[in-house]
Amino acid sequence: MDAILYVVMLAVTFVAGSVLCYNLLPGPVSVLARRSIDRRPVDVSQLPSLVFRLLFPLLNRLAPIFQGIPWRSYRASAPIALERAGLGQAITVDHLLAMKATMAILTPVVVAQFLALVTNPAIFLLVGIGGFFLPDRLVADLRRAREAEIILNLPGAVDVLALSVEAGLDFLAAIQRFVERGAPGVLRDELATILNDIRLGKSRAEALKAFGTRIAVPEVSSFISVLVQADLLGSSIGDVLQSQAERMRVERFQRAESAGARASQKILFPLVLFIFPAVLIVILGPVILQFIYG
Repeated sequence: MDAILYVVMLAVTFVAGSVLCYNLLPGPVSVLARRSIDRRPVDVSQLPSLVFRLLFPLLNRLAPIFQGIPWRSYRASAPIALERAGLGQAITVDHLLAMKATMAILTPVVVAQFLALVTNPAIFLLVGIGGFFLPDRLVADLRRAREAEIILNLPGAVDVLALSVEAGLDFLAAIQRFVERGAPGVLRDELATILNDIRLGKSRAEALKAFGTRIAVPEVSSFISVLVQADLLGSSIGDVLQSQAERMRVERFQRAESAGARASQKILFPLVLFIFPAVLIVILGPVILQFIYG
């Protein structure tokens, strides 16, 4: 069994090395394959994940190989997930498929070589399957972190927009001012996207709805729906922004209370398992030793 596992590992390593060398080294076939994909300059430093920044040159070379894979359901859902994770401008579905294949090959080899956890081919296969789904988990984590940052910064941004509108600025001018002078982050980038959509010909309601589609969380969706309704009815945007900012502050306070209640429950297990025994040893240890040797 060990000999079979060793042969399988060598074969997988040889295939992985051959594919990587074929795509990394210059050659006429690989050059022709890479010409079929649109090569737009991408600022890799702006990608929100260190893993994607490190692997992007490799993924960019492997992506043309996966263009012909007819995985319709995944090709329909993956662009939405990439856009919500903030990767849609640089990472395509072909890049993600290339990353899934690379992780499926490299993860078992790395685990077997460095951690010595793979003892039979079944575990080797399971680790490869886990590596295949690892990029999807990474994209989901990026999406959750992006949404959490927007929810955290949205009340303050709405306060600034409300003050700017009450000071006499138009709603779009208030957004422009926030984009120019606001703190860098996901929310400022999304507001800049709203301005760009409006400049490209979309109406204000369409640009706001597109923002709600990219950030599919209830807080943002309710805020966008109120703004769109106020825009359609011709209501005062300043009053709407002020009421929404007050509501968001109350909701943020309620979320903080809920997080504090959950933290008290989560800390109970480490207290009982680690902290209380150490405290008992420190307090009762000298008493017990004095009783034994006294």
